[in-house]
Amino acid sequence: MKNPFEGLYSFADATKLWNLKDSTLRKAVATGKLVEGVDCKKFGVAWIVTQDAMIREYGEIKESN
Repeated sequence: MKNPFEGLYSFADATKLWNLKDSTLRKAVATGKLVEGVDCKKFGVAWIVTQDAMIREYGEIKESN
């Protein structure tokens, strides 16, 4: 059975894994680089983003931790 959360990251986790500044993903949503409802979604106060969108926009993961 596939994990339904596989390939999803919180914005906080994604910025750490891709070595980005904290505001980068929020700005990407605001400018349309990441499309809300397609690439990312807000749940309460937390945002999540798909791994596919991150790879498309920022390349492979930069850090290995």
